[in-house]
Amino acid sequence: GFDFEADSSTGKNRDLEERLFAAATLNVTTALADDLLSANFGKLDVEDLFKAAIFKVNSEFMREMKASGFPNLGMEDLVKARIFKIDAGFAKQVVAMGFDKEPFESLVKMRIFKITPEFITEVRNEGLTNLDVEDIVKLRIFKIDGAFIRQARADGVPLEVEKLVQKRIGVWGK
Repeated sequence: GFDFEADSSTGKNRDLEERLFAAATLNVTTALADDLLSANFGKLDVEDLFKAAIFKVNSEFMREMKASGFPNLGMEDLVKARIFKIDAGFAKQVVAMGFDKEPFESLVKMRIFKITPEFITEVRNEGLTNLDVEDIVKLRIFKIDGAFIRQARADGVPLEVEKLVQKRIGVWGK
């Protein structure tokens, strides 16, 4: 499985004692290594083992994320998923909302900006139906919700993300 003497991520030799101490401190065990290998995840190095231990990435989480529509995630992506609380359920919600062609980084953005299915439904119900994740992020950043869209429409603002942003910052129609 894993060679604690090799450092494939940087190509430099690190002190073996330092690696073994880190492994013991992080509770990196052969059971964890075997668990990760059982997921057929591909080549993982010692640094990946450390990350898996720190962020609680295991074979079950790896399999769930693969099955949720993101089969090619690496350890860095799985760590981001743990940091931003992206699980298979959220990934499936994103796909169900019509964002099945989006890269994993879009899920990260959606979590960072607290984009929920309810928010997407709200802006779609107001007529903004052809949105990508970047558009939805803009709407969230500028606090453009259903009520704002209704008021902007009443003021004659076209239903376009850029026009709504311009209205929000006070430069539309100038």
